[in-house]
Amino acid sequence: MLALGLGGSNHDFSACLVENGEIAVGIEEERLTRRKYAVNVNSLANQCWRYCLTTHGVRIADVDAIVADDTLLPSCYFPFRSRTTLIRHHMAHAASAFLPSPFPEAAVLVVDGAGSLFEGQGVETMTLSVGNGTEITEISKVYGTNWSTDGLREARVYQAGDSDHSLGFMYKAVSRAIGFTLYEEGPWYLTEDGKTMGLAPYGTDRYRAEFRRHLDLLPQGRFTLHLKDGGLLDFVEHALDGYEGDERFARGADLAWAAQDLLETAVLHAAHWLHRETGLTRLCLAGGVVLNSVANGKILRDTPFTDVFAQPAAGDNGCAVGCAYYGHHVLGEQPRPRGPKAPRTAPRPQHHTYLGRPYTTEEIQRALDASGLPHRRVEHPARLAAGLLPQGALIGWFTGGSEFGPRALGHRSILADPRRAEMKDILNSKVKHREAFRPFAPAVLAHRAAEYFDLDIESPYMLLVAPVRDNRRQEVPAITHVDGTARVQTLTPEANGAFYDLVERFGELTSVPVVLNTSFNDRGEPIVETPEQALAFFGPSKLDYLFLEDFLVAHSATDLDTVTEAGA
Repeated sequence: MLALGLGGSNHDFSACLVENGEIAVGIEEERLTRRKYAVNVNSLANQCWRYCLTTHGVRIADVDAIVADDTLLPSCYFPFRSRTTLIRHHMAHAASAFLPSPFPEAAVLVVDGAGSLFEGQGVETMTLSVGNGTEITEISKVYGTNWSTDGLREARVYQAGDSDHSLGFMYKAVSRAIGFTLYEEGPWYLTEDGKTMGLAPYGTDRYRAEFRRHLDLLPQGRFTLHLKDGGLLDFVEHALDGYEGDERFARGADLAWAAQDLLETAVLHAAHWLHRETGLTRLCLAGGVVLNSVANGKILRDTPFTDVFAQPAAGDNGCAVGCAYYGHHVLGEQPRPRGPKAPRTAPRPQHHTYLGRPYTTEEIQRALDASGLPHRRVEHPARLAAGLLPQGALIGWFTGGSEFGPRALGHRSILADPRRAEMKDILNSKVKHREAFRPFAPAVLAHRAAEYFDLDIESPYMLLVAPVRDNRRQEVPAITHVDGTARVQTLTPEANGAFYDLVERFGELTSVPVVLNTSFNDRGEPIVETPEQALAFFGPSKLDYLFLEDFLVAHSATDLDTVTEAGA
């Protein structure tokens, strides 16, 4: 059974291939077109589904089921439109979280800007469900109304995401007001909401009352959030008018704080009701709002849910995963054995997100030869890299298939020593060219994570923020945010391979089993996908070394000789 899932809406195009109940390959269009979020790419000629088929060595005729969600631009599946099954957007999100999860039964929470349009009710903005076996049953829903920003409401024009009663749209509007807009075209825009989440701890509760007066918590985990036509956005859009410099930064941080507070209030309200209603202690999460790892951490700490699986590609790109699983389990009527009674031959739950294709030694060698950069094959790249980090080296780390989703998780990463407080400023200013307030994340051996972080479960996808333990904060200052927290990635040998070996060796050398891990890209760019892209980044960068599988790359032959002789 081979199922192809297509994800996205008017951005974030993606594709995923599931074979016999396991993900075979997945890729986001942005990694191939090098256009962040795949905005304004030719959706009729999108490359992601072709990449999946080519990588897996199959043709479209070999695929048993093709599924897309109904907010995806039809041009994305035009070549096989007669074979494509459309499902609701939030069903695609829910399927992406529950069906790959290790849970036979779980509560499911989907929160985003907006999903599918329901005639007479509006667009779905939050959906609460129960997953059991291969079935996902919706039990409560929030609909967004007033869903047009371009003056064409009477003509029923659906402007994706811009509606009342939408936590995603609220956060997006605040991000825009602060200045974190990535793309803008007429009334449509995309923002960098991760910046707003990172800025929030610098703020105060100055605007809390103004935000909260527009929120009403309702039965069944629902809420109303008055944003448009006299709602919160009238205040947000002008809150920073006339302010400059430090005062504008401070008030922008206060806006971020209020947005984060309101989002957490509504999400925790929903999660508490979902637990009370279902009695379940396992929770699956998806939707763009689930990229807010601070709120996810609050769910784990402040509700009775004891185990959480968040789809690593929680945004619209992850709908490709949900659609592919839906094609396999629902359309294909294939069972989904989970739990201790599942046979050993049963398909495994998703346990990593390295869904891209690996690159061969020959491909890497050709890219190296074309780059002209000094390089050499080494026997133990993980050990060698781990030995360079305590010396203050900044390292590009490229191995295996690329990550599916917005987080670099050790296959397309930039690594540094978390014990050096100056690494945060060096990386932000000289390598990533980002705002100085933005934090960096730790990768930690899973069995040692509780020593450093207040975290009771594994967090393999950097989707949970947890407090750094008081007695460890001075030990790992480069990954400790201003509020004493960190967005944690936990590592296991099975899931993380060579990256686990690197962090383990770093721990042996320093007694600290934690490495600073950030994405291998510059500001506003997609994470690198190919060896050529990694080398193009490395050449003019302030990185000290680049590891391409078992090739070590340096800026000079002298540096290369020094490292390889010392590591021999």
